[in-house]
Amino acid sequence: MPKVTRNCVLIIIAVICIVIISTALIGTSIRKLTSAEVGIFYNRVLLTLRPDPYYEGLYMGPPGFEFIIFPKTFTTKKFSDFKCLNAEGITMELNVEYQYKVDIDSLQIIMKDFKDFDDYKEILEDEGEAALHNACSRFNTTQFQSERGSFQEVVRQQLQKRYTDHLSTIAGVQVDNIEWPDKFEGVIEEKERAREDIKVAETERPRLLTAADTEILKATTQAQIVLETAESDARVRKAKADLVAEAITAEFEKEAETYSQILSNQGLNFNQEGLVSYLGTRVIAAAKKPVYIGLGTPAKTSYVTP
Repeated sequence: MPKVTRNCVLIIIAVICIVIISTALIGTSIRKLTSAEVGIFYNRVLLTLRPDPYYEGLYMGPPGFEFIIFPKTFTTKKFSDFKCLNAEGITMELNVEYQYKVDIDSLQIIMKDFKDFDDYKEILEDEGEAALHNACSRFNTTQFQSERGSFQEVVRQQLQKRYTDHLSTIAGVQVDNIEWPDKFEGVIEEKERAREDIKVAETERPRLLTAADTEILKATTQAQIVLETAESDARVRKAKADLVAEAITAEFEKEAETYSQILSNQGLNFNQEGLVSYLGTRVIAAAKKPVYIGLGTPAKTSYVTP
């Protein structure tokens, strides 16, 4: 092969190599960040980090540089069918979802401790599980149902405390689908029914008390009527008895007066024997049936003299 041709081939190969190398260098010198990302500039050759975070845009740097990327917006973490022990040692199952965000101003510290977001996220998930277990242990079985809002607030507080220690912020916590063992289901339902019955009873209580007071008033009124009627009857009977007694007394007094006149000089002037005979005659005369009297011989006209 002629020498000129060989040189041309070498030049072409060199140019191609330069183009390839240049393209590779340019490709490794350009990095892009989206609107949902924030990055820390890292030089893989010099093993150095730049302090300030980089936001959305297209950036050029030395060959081989890269961004250690963290999410700029809130990240959602969900624990589905999470199992934990409550204060009574009973296994509860629930779903928990929350949102957290990395403190962008602390990315340098986070990277030194956790290297990148993947490792950092694993630690946060472990802390989240620990927070949920801690919150579950503070509530018994019935409180999970009756104090769900309080439980959710305790979960939020536990997560916030642990995530703050790791330079992250909690934005919201949602707890749902709380389940407990089947043997407690019936007990909880009975308790809810009892609570509803109590509410119904409390609602009905004023009406029932009014009805009872009405019955008491009716009974009191009826008793008063009966008492007054009895007192009235007693007064009437007493008045009648008094009149009868007065009439009898008057009759006896009149009869006594009559007998006194019979014995007096102004009357028949009977002596006692004659009065007794007179009374005997009246008794016999007043009898409705015949009266038979046997007298000894000779007959006596006096009931007193022998």
